[in-house]
Order: sequence, then C-alpha cells, then structure tokens
Amino acid sequence: MKNPFLIGTQIYLSPLTVEDVTEKYISWLNDNEVCRDNSHATFPNTREKTMAYVESVSRTNKEIVLAIRWKKNNVHIGNIALQRINWVSRSAELAIIVGDKKYWNKGIGTEAYMLMLSYAFDRLNLNRISSGQTLQNIGMINVCIKCGMKEEGVSRESMFKDGKYIDTVTYSILRSEYENRNSKTGKE
Repeated sequence: MKNPFLIGTQIYLSPLTVEDVTEKYISWLNDNEVCRDNSHATFPNTREKTMAYVESVSRTNKEIVLAIRWKKNNVHIGNIALQRINWVSRSAELAIIVGDKKYWNKGIGTEAYMLMLSYAFDRLNLNRISSGQTLQNIGMINVCIKCGMKEEGVSRESMFKDGKYIDTVTYSILRSEYENRNSKTGKE
C-alpha cells in the first residue's frame, strides 16, 4: 500500500499528493460523465490548476482530501474530502469523486463514505457531516442512505449544469446517530 491513512476492505485512503496529479486524474475533472453531478467539468481543468488545488489543500485545515486507492494494485481511482470544516460548530461536508470508471458499481462510494464518517466522528470529534447530491444521482443518494444519513431537504434549481438548472438534496448524519447505528450493528 502507498502511504495508507484509512484502510477498508477493497480500498484504502491516502493523502492526496502532487505525485497523484497525472493525466488520468486531470482527465476525470474534464469528463462530462464522471462530473455529471458535481461542479467539475464546468471550466476546463489543467495540470496547473490541479497542482495548485492539491498544494492548497495540503496547507489548510478547512479541507481534508484523500486519494481513494484500490488495494489490489494501489491505483488512484478517485478522491474523497471533508470540506468546509467548521471547527467551532464541529461540522463538515463530505464529497467524493470516483473518476476511474472501471471501478464504478463496486461499492467504493459506500466504503469510502464509511471510512470518512468513522474518521470524522472518532478522530476529528466532529458532530455533523452533510453531503449534497443532485436529485438525479440515485447512486450517491443510495450511498448516503446506506451510511445512515437522513434527508434534510431539497434545494430547488440550486445547480446549473449542461444548460439547465437542477435540484439538489442534502443528507446528513449526526455523531449520536452514527454511534447509535454502529452500536446496533456491533461496529465501533
């Protein structure tokens, strides 16, 4: 494994570094299918922009961005982030991109979310984690539900993508809900 930070069954999460800024990674951020339900691929992405982003997140405590790696071959297949961390309110937003399409529909989103929720609550002492999705992103809505998140509400026409305004939905989980859920399933 390449500098593992959080280890799951199929994947592990490691710090995102400038070595991860490859042509493959940059291409994810310009791919309309990969970015259908996020804010990427709105403006063209370049190596310089990606490098600047990776360098900036390594210097802040408002965001924790980790590379998602497939355990069997250590390949970088996506990123996951706790962003907009508010250390006073003990809250953050959880976001993910699985850019390598060969790894779609393998349960990676759920596994990565569960690793990050454990990290957020058990190690960072956060109290609330939220995740916003477009209403059309059924896969990520299912990930949120599988992870014990509850729907908070719909924001009407809150995202402009591909020439139209679309609705988004926010899911969240509180530390108490996470702990209660894990005590019932026998997980720590």
